[in-house]
Amino acid sequence: MEHFTQIVQDVLLLKVPFTGVWTGVTLVLGEGPPILVDSGGMAETVDSTIVPALAELGMGLSDIGWVLATHIHGDHVGGIARMRQLAPSIQVGVLRESDERMRDPLAYSREIRAAFPEHSAAPPPVLDGVTPDRLLDDGDMVGPLRTIHTPGHDTDACCFFDVRSGTVITGDSLQLNGTVSQGCALLFDPERYLPSLQRLLALPVRNIVCGHPYLPLGEVAIGEDAARQFLAACIGCYEHDRGFVAGMAAAGVTDPHTVARALVAAVDGVEPAKLFLPMHTVAAYQELAAADRSTRT
Repeated sequence: MEHFTQIVQDVLLLKVPFTGVWTGVTLVLGEGPPILVDSGGMAETVDSTIVPALAELGMGLSDIGWVLATHIHGDHVGGIARMRQLAPSIQVGVLRESDERMRDPLAYSREIRAAFPEHSAAPPPVLDGVTPDRLLDDGDMVGPLRTIHTPGHDTDACCFFDVRSGTVITGDSLQLNGTVSQGCALLFDPERYLPSLQRLLALPVRNIVCGHPYLPLGEVAIGEDAARQFLAACIGCYEHDRGFVAGMAAAGVTDPHTVARALVAAVDGVEPAKLFLPMHTVAAYQELAAADRSTRT
């Protein structure tokens, strides 16, 4: 059985099983009702993992005030509808940009796969959405958590910054070299990834909690020095990947599948059976490079 583990005071992480890697659900405690950040990927793991882990702490889903989504990918929001079914009092908060996707996350999951159908895994058979109770804008507070829009991994990616402890709960906003199941970092919006990282560096971040174990540094950074090193490493990975894709293009290699395989090997990643996620990263970098060339001419 998985358990909530304290990262810093009043911030606890639960590693919820998901295909190929776990997904983090963060519990934030304080003076108001407890808050969950993300929900895991399936209704089944709400019942089998999240509910028992909360019970160990003497609480149930009905005690939770909010579940907040860092972005609308199935492994992070697939349990929200089940939470709401079990505890209708739970309020759901998402970034304003996430509204439509949260109402129908399965449609977005299918859209992602449609770009490279022959290289994509099948979408989940069930991925229920909900109507959000609150649409969050950059800077909005939910209890002790400040919403920070950090596009890069996707256009609607955001972090939640615990202003008490200086802990940033990132979901997938910090990618490093991706997870073992991805093969490399996954960026749908690389143009805004670097500004997001620089923005986090400008904040008084003292701790980091990620939604997966990212290579090579893992899922947490404790202390200001470790947090800054983590963010700097993300910048280094971004610069490497962007330069690698540009270098392949300069050598005349632009097929996304070929470049994706080469990129995964270059970062010492494990090539996934389906390469659609690395291919999305490569295609996004190629679009960014094309825009740069157009600007120069």
